[in-house]
Amino acid sequence: MPKLYKAIKLSKGLKIGLREPEGEEWFADMTLNTNKRTCRKINVPFLPKDKKNMSLAEEKAVELFNFLQEKDEKERSYKIYVPSWQTKFFTSSLLLLWLTGILWIFLGFLGDAPFGQTQILILHGSMIIPTLVSLGVLIVSHLPEGWEPTKKRKSGLLLSFILFFLVVSGFLLFYTNTFISEQISYSHSAIGLVLIPLIFWHYKKKAVT
Repeated sequence: MPKLYKAIKLSKGLKIGLREPEGEEWFADMTLNTNKRTCRKINVPFLPKDKKNMSLAEEKAVELFNFLQEKDEKERSYKIYVPSWQTKFFTSSLLLLWLTGILWIFLGFLGDAPFGQTQILILHGSMIIPTLVSLGVLIVSHLPEGWEPTKKRKSGLLLSFILFFLVVSGFLLFYTNTFISEQISYSHSAIGLVLIPLIFWHYKKKAVT
């Protein structure tokens, strides 16, 4: 955080000053919480000969500080707490499921390998059990709290639909005829390939901190 010159402390976590020794406008240095600190200009010129200038700068700084504090508290109230073991369980299960799926597709291009597609497909299918278990646990803890931050709701619903489609299409592959099974397999593979990138996109969205 850059140093403020001619700094004046107004309250805990708030002070005003100039960004440069001969600066021409006031800035506010604000500590909103232990992990968030910011320095913003408050659109008040620095006029040392104007007696009301400092009072105006203090007023604008306090106004901005209160606004940002309320915004920060609202964002933190929406923070979704998911126990780390649930996240790790789901992530590791889904990643193994995804990697075995990619390996199966890769072996399909190479033809039969010493450790062929059949064995990989069995391993891929077996990974659905821990993935569904971990997904169920995550849904119980994540969806109710995650419904409130609306900006992440759409991406969350999209991921839920994709996961549902992959599960259903995966089961249908075992119970449909050759032609339909082939079409489902293409759709299952294509959508499955983008699953992990979509989850990463959902996680990195800034609607929730």
